[in-house]
Amino acid sequence: GLGCLAVVPSAFADDVVAPEGPDRAPPPPPKATQDDGSLTAIVTPPVAIETPVPDVETPRSVEVILELTIDREGHVTRAAAVSGPEPHASASVSAAYSFRFEPARQGDRVVPARIHFLVRFEPVEPGPSEPAPNGTSAPAAPAERPQAVVTTHNVEEVVVVGQLAEDPGSRRMSRAETRNLAGAFDDPLRSVEVMPGVTPMATGLPLFFVRGAPPGNVGYFVDGVRIPLLYHAFLGPSVVHPAFLEQVTLNAGPAPVRFGRYAGAVVEATMARPSDHFRAEANIRLIDAGAFVQTPFANGKGYAMLSGRYSYTGLLLTLLSNDQRVDYWDYQGLVGYRLGKRDELSVFTFGAFDFGGSTQTAGGTEFHRIDVRWDHEFSARSKMRWAVTTGRDQTQSTQGFVSDNALMSRLSFENKHDDIVVRSGADVTFDDYGMEIDPAVAEPEIYLDLFPPRVDAAGGVYTDLVFFPNGPVQVIPGVRADVYSSLGNTAIGVDPRISASYRITPRLKATHGLALAHQTPNFVPQIPGAAVAGLEGGLQESLQASSNFEMSLPWEITASVGGFINMTNNLSDPVGLTQSLAIDETSKNLRALGRAAGIEVYIKRPLTRRLGGMLSYTFSGSSRSFDNITTVPGYDRPHVLNLALTYDIWDSWRLSGKLAFMSGVPGRRTTVDGFVFDQSRSDPFLRLDLKLSKRWYSSETFYWTTYLEVLNATYSGQVSSRTCTVDGCTDKGTAPLLLPSLGVEMGWN
Repeated sequence: GLGCLAVVPSAFADDVVAPEGPDRAPPPPPKATQDDGSLTAIVTPPVAIETPVPDVETPRSVEVILELTIDREGHVTRAAAVSGPEPHASASVSAAYSFRFEPARQGDRVVPARIHFLVRFEPVEPGPSEPAPNGTSAPAAPAERPQAVVTTHNVEEVVVVGQLAEDPGSRRMSRAETRNLAGAFDDPLRSVEVMPGVTPMATGLPLFFVRGAPPGNVGYFVDGVRIPLLYHAFLGPSVVHPAFLEQVTLNAGPAPVRFGRYAGAVVEATMARPSDHFRAEANIRLIDAGAFVQTPFANGKGYAMLSGRYSYTGLLLTLLSNDQRVDYWDYQGLVGYRLGKRDELSVFTFGAFDFGGSTQTAGGTEFHRIDVRWDHEFSARSKMRWAVTTGRDQTQSTQGFVSDNALMSRLSFENKHDDIVVRSGADVTFDDYGMEIDPAVAEPEIYLDLFPPRVDAAGGVYTDLVFFPNGPVQVIPGVRADVYSSLGNTAIGVDPRISASYRITPRLKATHGLALAHQTPNFVPQIPGAAVAGLEGGLQESLQASSNFEMSLPWEITASVGGFINMTNNLSDPVGLTQSLAIDETSKNLRALGRAAGIEVYIKRPLTRRLGGMLSYTFSGSSRSFDNITTVPGYDRPHVLNLALTYDIWDSWRLSGKLAFMSGVPGRRTTVDGFVFDQSRSDPFLRLDLKLSKRWYSSETFYWTTYLEVLNATYSGQVSSRTCTVDGCTDKGTAPLLLPSLGVEMGWN
């Protein structure tokens, strides 16, 4: 049955404090813990006002302990599950951001605080049947879902901290929400394409224009580690198992200063926090199978997380054709050990492989990473991380291969105070690029000119200051400086950035950002090991400005509307300037002045609720100017709309749908100066994704889920290029493709 819930704050220590009762005297008022562990003025802990938590089907009593950071206004700015099984942990974390508290007080002063909070799910037994008027027993009426039962009491200890909200201008999607997003195949990284400002080049593929920036200017990171691509080829899943990820953040611009060397957006995947108990997941689908396991060791001082996926698509294709092969796999591993209360060592390794083709034409990509980290806390307010990463990227075909052996290191430091937070760091990267070309390849000089064997280096330092991190006004000035070296040439980029957010009313918040960003002239996305050599023509230089207003509405709905203006000098975008993925030795000389402006609308109710949904709409325009030409880029789409709904129909049967709409691409004509995109547009693209799922609990520690998901249920084809002459226009693109996914997932908590 469905469970009623008790939401109780606990001590910041691991022990949960029992609620007050008639035989239990209230605990003495707590004292605040300072950085050095000393106690100061008496603290009145936060008191819960509103703690709405959705009902989750549960056959047993389940407890989830949350770590919450509560600001001076009583809002939860950060929530994480310390312990508890799924799906209860994810549901509790998602709900926590809508909690309201009477904020903590230190003496007469309102202060931010970090506490532990207990969410208890209790099964509801069906009530007895009521006598019918004629004296017989009538069937019991269906039990209504109970509201959350909330009890609160003082905690034994409160840690007063300067906790930061999410980076201004960023948008996030948790794994729990992605499970209910049709067409995402439970992969958090696939939620990127539904966020405002994102325009996919082709449906289902991770090639995005973000606020006018081309795909080569969009950076991808997993827990601070740079990766070359997000998804497996052939509409496959993301290259990281979903159980490894807690959420995905899109920094559409301006991005925080810790991300450098990209003149466009940055996508960051955050790893899930290790749990203090064993848990595991396994799933099998029509095209692949995957597994995840996590376990503590050494009496809880250590933890290990392992996962991986393998596609048996090649086995299925072999039954149809001996000449075809498609294959992919990936792996992830994280092992950590806590040396004490302030130090932790961990090793994070992951990689992915893709291969496809026939005996005549075949190709594949792969990448691998080993990231060794040392995390140290100087005090409750100061911490640092030092990491060293090695990587291997390679793309291979029947014509040869390109590769990159990389060595990277990064250092970050954070120091928190009540009214200011200092964040600083440095990073350096060495890339040893290699190439081998089959002697039979025609015009090999094209590839040797773009991707010659060499060693490139880049290094940077950054710092920013977060003024008033817990107040109604937050200002973040920062600066980043990078040095680039390639083929004996050197370039320097200095990137000042500033953002500000402030609450106009308790429900209305405004955010503004302004930044300068630099990047080398690379325009080859999603090809591991391939990066354009040299710094001829100088760095790309992007000026980015954005403004956004967000309002909290009833029924847990948030709505925002904002605008952006971007301008990029020396823009390297041969894909957008030609409406083609083909490149040659002249591609790196195609530089333009790029402009983009638009309006973004985002309305959302958490997808973890019984009824959840989102609307994401972007109205934008872009232009490219070079020589005597000023034109829109070949993949300019003024209107991009995503509409998603999810509903728990009955007894954990959930139906989800997502509708994607995009304007058609502009028609291309040829002039004496080059291509111009000013002809009639192709037909717009419309796609519907559907998902039906059901979850069962077979025991106290085991659950399983079945689901049927369909990508492109409308069987829509998409136009990717449109060429116009005096005789009319001709469209080329992808054929209609309907991709079903039938799967079973099992979980142990």
